[in-house]
Parts: sequence; C-alpha cells; structure tokens
Amino acid sequence: MIYKKFFKYVGLFLLIILSQTVFLKAENISNYNGDNSSIKKLYETWHNAVESSNIDGYINSLDKNITLIPPGGPIISGSENYREFLGPVFESATYKIQDGEYDIEVIGDIAIVRSRQTVYLTFKDNANQIQSEGALQDKITTSDYLDILKRQEDGSWKCLVHTWQLVP
Repeated sequence: MIYKKFFKYVGLFLLIILSQTVFLKAENISNYNGDNSSIKKLYETWHNAVESSNIDGYINSLDKNITLIPPGGPIISGSENYREFLGPVFESATYKIQDGEYDIEVIGDIAIVRSRQTVYLTFKDNANQIQSEGALQDKITTSDYLDILKRQEDGSWKCLVHTWQLVP
C-alpha cells in the first residue's frame, strides 16, 4: 500500500515536471519568434530609412551608444557622431538594398545578426565619391554584415554594433 502511494506521488511529480518543461519550451519558442519578428521589422524600417535618405529614421534604428566599424574607415562611436557620418553619405548618393537571409541568435537582451546584403548606390549631381571615410563607394557592393543588437527598455531592438566585410 505504501509503495502504491509512493509510486502515485512520484508519477504525479514527474508529470508536473514534464508539463513545466513543455510549458517553458513553448514559452521560449514564442519569445524566439517574437524577437525574430521584431528584429526583422527593425531591419525593414532601417532599410526604408536608407532608401529614402532619412537620417533621423536611420538614427532611430541605432542604440545611442552605437559603434560603427566600417572596413577601411575609422571607428565611429555614439549616435550623434554617426549622424555626422551619414550627412555626406545621403547628400552624395541614393541607395537600394537587396536583403539576404538573416541568421539571428538572441542571448537575453543581446542579439547577434549575420546577413549578406547587396547595396546599389547611385551618385547624385555628378558626384563620384562619398566624402565620409569608410562609406561604401562602389555602385554595387555585396557584404557580409555582423550586427549586435540590444533590447531597449521598452522591449524594442536597436543596433549597438554595426560592421561588415566586403564579399569579393
């Protein structure tokens, strides 16, 4: 009789543990899907800002402590310094972005995003160069991007580190 009760309670205990595990797994999947969706929306908004030469919209996609690490250019820290960098970028050219797939890894309030994108640049008003050191200069550039995003206090995502490597 004691064994019967013992096995009954052990079975009940194991059932509770199993259902809690399934619940936590389902919650993690839901959070993962929500974060991925929010992050992809960030890139859509960010790219729309680039394609419309909207500096404020671009800066709104960045954490205030953004670090830009362009290949062949100086490291730029802070959103106001980034804003200065973008002035000549948007004054000299327009851009069209062809997205690739996003590889998104969320670790708490940090996300690592890897992607390959092609940027089509069209110079304005007889310009043939962008005056911001480190800016893209070629009419067609394919790059592997690596971004580190930070979850903001309101739950949204913004870019904390932005860098890329040109694909030959």
